[in-house]
Amino acid sequence: MRMKSVLPSLALLSALVLLCHSCGPSSAAISQRAALEEEMKAAVEEVQRIVNQPVTPLLASDGMDLSTYKPGWFHSGSNKPNYKVVDIRKTQDTSYGKHEYVTSDLNPGIVFHGSEVEFNSMTKYFYADLSVPKKRLTEDEMVEINRLYRVIGRCEEELAKLTG
Repeated sequence: MRMKSVLPSLALLSALVLLCHSCGPSSAAISQRAALEEEMKAAVEEVQRIVNQPVTPLLASDGMDLSTYKPGWFHSGSNKPNYKVVDIRKTQDTSYGKHEYVTSDLNPGIVFHGSEVEFNSMTKYFYADLSVPKKRLTEDEMVEINRLYRVIGRCEEELAKLTG
C-alpha cells in the first residue's frame, strides 16, 4: 500500500522536473551565459583602455609646422567591427604624422605631435572622447586588440547560440 502512495508522487515529481526544464534555461546555461558576458566585458574594457590612451598635449607657439583639423578630429558615426576577421593593422591611418604638430578646432591653443596620433576606422567604435586625438598604437597593441576582437566575436557567437 505504501508503494501506491509513493509511485504517484514520483510520477508527479518527474513531470515537474520535465516542466521546469522546458520553462527556462538550466543553471548551467545561466552560468555559461554569465561567464561569456564577463569574458566579453573584460575584453571590451581592455580594448577601450588601449584605444583611448591619451596623447601628450603641448601648448601651441608661433612658428610650429601645424595642421588644424576641422570640424573636430573625426567624422561622426562609426561602424561596429567584424570582430571575427578584422585586422586593425590594415586600417590604421597615421597621416597626421605628415605634420610635426596637429590640432583641431576643438582644442584651441593645444597641439599634439603628429607622429603620436592616429585614426583607425576599426577602433573608432570604442573611442570614448571624440574631442581629443587618439594615440598611435604600436604593433603589439594592435595585435592585442585583434586578439581581443576575436574573444569578443567568439563570445557574441556563443551568446547568440544560447539565446537562439
